Amino acid sequence: MPFTRSIESALTDPLPDTEDPIAGRAAYQALRQRGLPFVPVHTGGGCFALSLTLPDGEILVADDGQIAHDATDHGAWLACFYATPSSPYDPAEDDVTEVYVGDGTLDFAADCAALADALDRWVTAHRSGTGFVLTS
Repeated sequence: MPFTRSIESALTDPLPDTEDPIAGRAAYQALRQRGLPFVPVHTGGGCFALSLTLPDGEILVADDGQIAHDATDHGAWLACFYATPSSPYDPAEDDVTEVYVGDGTLDFAADCAALADALDRWVTAHRSGTGFVLTS
């Protein structure tokens, strides 16, 4: 019988010793530890990203379009801010800001930490410019 779990469970629930974590788990936990209430979203085609909705847009985080692959298959994180009214599924080029672009040289843990640090700095600076307050 194949094992199945929800994306939320894969990010937050205890894992049995026989199950490897998905790549998004460490990124999700690092972001939440910094007070950034990212949530998983289905982006189509069986792919998931981490999302943070802001008053003027949305940040999506993925590794080659996906967070739900084995952490051992991680390449590098990419985090983009999609300004409203743009859609992250069909964005206008001027409405997309690359917030973090991993270059593939960091190990998995360091890339997760660098992603969380970059997003924490960017959201803090963005928040001070727009006056919004994060809520989880």
